[in-house]
Amino acid sequence: MGKTGHFLDKFFMPRTLAIVGATNNPFKMNYKLVSNLVNLGFMGKIYPVNPNRSQILGINAYRRLQDIPDKIDLVVSAIPAEKTFGIVKECESLGIKHIVVVTGGFSEGGEKGERLHRELDEFIKEKGIRVLGPNTLSPVNSNNNLIISFNPVSKIVKGGLSFAFQSGFYDLRLGWLCSHYGISKMIDMGNKMDINEVDALEYLGLDPDTRVIAMHIESLRGNGRKFFDVLKKVSVRKPTIILKTGRTPEGSRAAASHTGALSSGNDIIFDSMIRQTSAVRAQNLDEFFDLAKAFEFLQLPMGNRISIITLSGGEGVMATDSCEIKGLKLAQIGEKTCQKLKVIFPEWEIPLNPFDAGVCMEFHLTDLRKVFDKLKHLPEDENVDFTIMQMLPPMLIAKKRELSEDILVSLRKQYTEMFLNFKASGKPFALWRTTVDKEEDICAEMLESGYLPVFQTAERAINALSNLYQYRQKIMNYQD
Repeated sequence: MGKTGHFLDKFFMPRTLAIVGATNNPFKMNYKLVSNLVNLGFMGKIYPVNPNRSQILGINAYRRLQDIPDKIDLVVSAIPAEKTFGIVKECESLGIKHIVVVTGGFSEGGEKGERLHRELDEFIKEKGIRVLGPNTLSPVNSNNNLIISFNPVSKIVKGGLSFAFQSGFYDLRLGWLCSHYGISKMIDMGNKMDINEVDALEYLGLDPDTRVIAMHIESLRGNGRKFFDVLKKVSVRKPTIILKTGRTPEGSRAAASHTGALSSGNDIIFDSMIRQTSAVRAQNLDEFFDLAKAFEFLQLPMGNRISIITLSGGEGVMATDSCEIKGLKLAQIGEKTCQKLKVIFPEWEIPLNPFDAGVCMEFHLTDLRKVFDKLKHLPEDENVDFTIMQMLPPMLIAKKRELSEDILVSLRKQYTEMFLNFKASGKPFALWRTTVDKEEDICAEMLESGYLPVFQTAERAINALSNLYQYRQKIMNYQD
């Protein structure tokens, strides 16, 4: 867990953490602020602050920050907006310079909220205090099990993907993100009273644990020129995905209503600036998370030649259309690979790309492992740069009532291993879903825990892989 020398180190790597507004009541939102830290095993010291409790979740609690017998690195304030200023003043008197303000009701809270925002902003700037928020949930750091959230999180899968958000919309998805993606860090900038998108991008660019950055922006609060200067440098070294919302006049007004920020600049200008960097712009939320997963799970392809393995001819046609639209070429499968595949052909010749594995399986249902062993030769072909495949419906484990849980677990493991073996080619390989049922949900989660990405449709898988190829082209051109 390397430090960067950036001031945000204190937010992500505190040795001591005070939670103001901590509670023992599981029916209150603040309960999870402490319980997540306890359940995940936060590696620092936790100091709950509550004037009416001596213990919170078995941890000694304190009436005031002044009562804590330790130097505090980071304070998380989760009390009403009108009381927050008092806590910030206490922090200043104790020499605490790093604060997360979870509470809303500031710049987005009408005339009274705007006044509170201005007063607090003036005070922290005068005293040199750094504030994340207000109206924020974060930070998250998988390396020390730090997580500030209102929603329960049972595990964090560690990885190299870091998110920076300007809205709490992700928090409802936090458990899913932490269990399906390889997470390094998350930061929600909220209303950006102090810490903004420039700070977040600078930090994640320096962070040795971050390999991929995914950033959601509603408005540019920091210096626009500096943001794009930083983005230009960082995006060459680390894939950087940008989702810019508030693109329309109505969208900008909607953004202002919940963060109190006015969207800066024309979207056409923003888009043209993005194109001058190596960053990848996501057009919507689904694409944002698809691209984040693809860049975190997969290596960059050497070219744009794709192999498609499908279970039906119709899916193959749609996938082929999508490839042409996205600038990918169907790979010309070599003769050696063809001869290896003929072992599983039906009684007639079939095209090699897209390859209809469904018709082959019809003739080899009693030996599906043999089919998979032969299909592995497709991504290994010298003319193939990456491969996508449609998931085989986990029909062997569909009749749950007839099988014990031990047998189900064993069959799921065998099922996922057959797909994970395709990664041996060393080239990007991804799946798209078929049945979208509960059993496939379980298998998809197992596959993604093995860093094999699963997409909802072939089109979405192809779009993600196309962006990997386009990013490689961008950085190669930049280096030239």
